[in-house]
Amino acid sequence: MIPRVSTRKIRHLLVVSKASSVRLSRGMRGTPHTEVVSHANRREHKAIPRGCTTVNHALPETVFSIGTVAVLPLYGAMIAAPKSDITQKLMRSSIPFAVMCSLYFVAMAVTVQSPEIYALLRDFVSGVLKSGDFIGKWLTFVSSCFGAAATAASAWMHLLSLDLFVARSVYLDSLKTNVPSAHSLVLCCMFGPCGFLAHAVTKAMWSKRAR
Repeated sequence: MIPRVSTRKIRHLLVVSKASSVRLSRGMRGTPHTEVVSHANRREHKAIPRGCTTVNHALPETVFSIGTVAVLPLYGAMIAAPKSDITQKLMRSSIPFAVMCSLYFVAMAVTVQSPEIYALLRDFVSGVLKSGDFIGKWLTFVSSCFGAAATAASAWMHLLSLDLFVARSVYLDSLKTNVPSAHSLVLCCMFGPCGFLAHAVTKAMWSKRAR
């Protein structure tokens, strides 16, 4: 004997079954998306190691500090004790420039490995291919690169090395011609070409005065 089921109960079972199937289909549609997003997040997280970002930020600051502090005693010796044997031997040697070149090499190595520089380079290449404006995109690329710590440290080491080279030539020439060079060396410390120009003017005026 088959038990009788009321029409109301059948309708209730149909409604419950339909609601359950709707919730199940929504959950199945959302699951793949959630898995893809979580998988992408994990992949993006693994793409940039923590140690890499720490080194990329800490090493440029270290190079920047060492380079800035290293040149100050050299300028102080050339200005305060230009006739000292130690100063003359030190500035005639290649040791100061070997140190500066080593620091510059480290800063450039970090710059080449910087993810920020790679992203800016991709934008530069794509911008040139789309617009054909090489000069404008290059200026934007260079100005944007200086916003990265690694590139700023590299540029700073570049300037320090060139300014020190100019100051060395001014210092050695002043020893040879017996022309005062303290003011020119001060300018070389911050503005290398201006210091060289100041020494040239001083040398010309000094020669006229000697006559």
